[in-house]
Amino acid sequence: MEAIEKIDFEKVGKRMKKLRKEQRISQDQVAKDLGSTISFVSNIENNYTKINLRVLLYYAQMCHVSVDYLLSAGNPRLIKSDNLSTLDEEIVRVLQHYNKGEKERILKMLKIGKDLDPDASI
Repeated sequence: MEAIEKIDFEKVGKRMKKLRKEQRISQDQVAKDLGSTISFVSNIENNYTKINLRVLLYYAQMCHVSVDYLLSAGNPRLIKSDNLSTLDEEIVRVLQHYNKGEKERILKMLKIGKDLDPDASI
């Protein structure tokens, strides 16, 4: 049986904070959504308060990431389920902010780039 990897909750909180800011969502909004206080949200993001499942699920949904992605902060070996690298997950997360037309143009550009450099892999 493999050893259970330790979760670095300080890095999890930092990842949650970074993702929240990328979504341009304030701690005040998170607190309102969770029915809590800004202080509670700050304490979660700064690892002064333990994360509960409800908060973890909220952040995952708000930031369009998996719970595994949040918990694997600082330890990429914790997540292997989807066979996605951290870079792959980052690309997917960034692309979620584009509309369908923009995504289609990006895909075309990637395919053109692949055609220009046959040694590149997609």
